[in-house]
Amino acid sequence: MGCCDGLSKCFLITFGILFLLFGGACLGGGIYVLVAKNDILILARSATDGAVDTIDAPSLIERAAHVLIAIGSFILCISFVGCCGACLKSKCLLRTYVIIVGLMIVLEVAAAILAAVFMNKMETYAKDNLQTMLNDNYIGPYATSNAVSLAFDLAQILLDCCGVVNRTEYASITTWNTTYAYNSSGVYITANATIPLTCCQFNNKDAFPDEMTTFINSMVNNTCPVTQTGAHTTGCYEALKEEFSKYFNIMVGIAAGMGGLQIIGFISACCLMKEDRKTKDII
Repeated sequence: MGCCDGLSKCFLITFGILFLLFGGACLGGGIYVLVAKNDILILARSATDGAVDTIDAPSLIERAAHVLIAIGSFILCISFVGCCGACLKSKCLLRTYVIIVGLMIVLEVAAAILAAVFMNKMETYAKDNLQTMLNDNYIGPYATSNAVSLAFDLAQILLDCCGVVNRTEYASITTWNTTYAYNSSGVYITANATIPLTCCQFNNKDAFPDEMTTFINSMVNNTCPVTQTGAHTTGCYEALKEEFSKYFNIMVGIAAGMGGLQIIGFISACCLMKEDRKTKDII
């Protein structure tokens, strides 16, 4: 057995075992989510004060479980084929492994190229869809009955942003409750808010949405929803992009590492097939 043969076999087996464990974890996680979806749904409802009832949460949980099961099963099958092909030096299994992994590498490279080429279009599409969701679903920070509305409020509080692009978007939205009362020198004044109060600065963000009184009382400037004094100027789309960019390098590194492992696995399987062919020719 040649050096290349031994190294290739060793890598394929190690690579296969690692991915067998990963695939098993995905499969097991998917099955658990599917079996325990009722308990997960109860936890989600209690965490969001029933807001998940506005969307088809059971269906979403089921789909997530099916995706995990599909991914786990696929990884298990490919890893098993690679391990068996390396151990048995089966040309059929190695060829199958090489074809599937080769197709995966080509598809991943194509996806990366398309993502780079159409990045601007995808950003425009995402931004337009977020604006549509805001226009159609936002009903204000006092209501937790709409999951999309609640999600925008949470984003505005946690990311210190307002609107999708900027705060002027709320002037054209007619679905949200603009009535706002604030204390001015001991007298409560009722006025029309120009932006949701979640666009303002707060000292106690954690109180939202369970303790609204505590949350509202922690507002830095209680006239902010009306006058926009001290309101956040950054749009939530840009804030999300900035937050995502913090982890982008890590994600790229993980993706590059996975891609590198796939390429090495592909080359190792090819080396094993080549060594096997040479051995047969000598014999």
